[in-house]
Amino acid sequence: MNQLSQQPPKVSIIIPMYNTAEYVYEALTSIMEQTLQEIEIIVVNDGSTDQSPNIVRELSEKDPRIQLIHQENQGQSVARNQGIARATGTYLYFMDSDDVLHKEALSACYACCERDTLDFVFFNAEILNKDNSFSKALNYERGQGNIQENQVYPGEEVFELQLSSSSYSASPCLSLIRTAFITRNHFRFYPGIIHEDELFTTLLYLRARRVGFLNQSFFKRRFRSDSVMTRTFSRRNIEGYFTVADQLLDVRQSQSGHTQQLIDTFLSRTLNAAVWEAWVMPFGERMYVLKKCLTRYRKYLSVRTLAVLVCKPIKSAFP
Repeated sequence: MNQLSQQPPKVSIIIPMYNTAEYVYEALTSIMEQTLQEIEIIVVNDGSTDQSPNIVRELSEKDPRIQLIHQENQGQSVARNQGIARATGTYLYFMDSDDVLHKEALSACYACCERDTLDFVFFNAEILNKDNSFSKALNYERGQGNIQENQVYPGEEVFELQLSSSSYSASPCLSLIRTAFITRNHFRFYPGIIHEDELFTTLLYLRARRVGFLNQSFFKRRFRSDSVMTRTFSRRNIEGYFTVADQLLDVRQSQSGHTQQLIDTFLSRTLNAAVWEAWVMPFGERMYVLKKCLTRYRKYLSVRTLAVLVCKPIKSAFP
């Protein structure tokens, strides 16, 4: 460990944490046991009120690669940005504190990025159920046969391939990213919203020149009924999507025709999916969403989506 500590880490793993005492030990252990050992592990405690900070503190006493940082509860974006500011590794990996990473993931991704001088490499994932079984039916298949391993793609090309096959996932947990690429482009997670990944990862693809793919399900995403992503769709969800759309529309103004088309395709798919889900909101809030859609995002939304938003009665969702 002394020799390892004298060298800059190859990868900085950034882990935002909020009240995941039931899972954080397993998540951190999966990082500590990576075959790539030259790493630093930055855990940002986002104001947890359970025992998760104590669990991390105990692990850090056994493994000096773990750093525990505390902040008042400000959300995942601010926590990740804190980690970026402190990271010293050649590459960054964003891990969630309730998920699991295959032990060969960082080694394989690092080797791929170094060999092909990549801005980032992405890979597959699968769902980790409550009983620690895997749901193959919910497997994230990123390539679907049209993206090849051992090939370097411009970011926009591989982004377009994923959009065309409906295989795009915005999770940053599915990519190992070169730190210099993030620094050069001043990438940060947008604070104060959920669905911030939709903006961050999309910008990665739009700016990257060299992207690779590993057709391996390295990431194990835990399915929890009480997580932010599985709760009933609410005003906070739609506001997050609207913020992402507004930010990308600002970016669109300074881009060429092809990049504009990619942003349009992404916004059309993302907004239609989000507004479709918004039908579960109270009628008054649905009317707010409708007004926003008609005044700012009309070109991206289908008549069918808007009809579902306005007309579908909430009671129809229940037997």
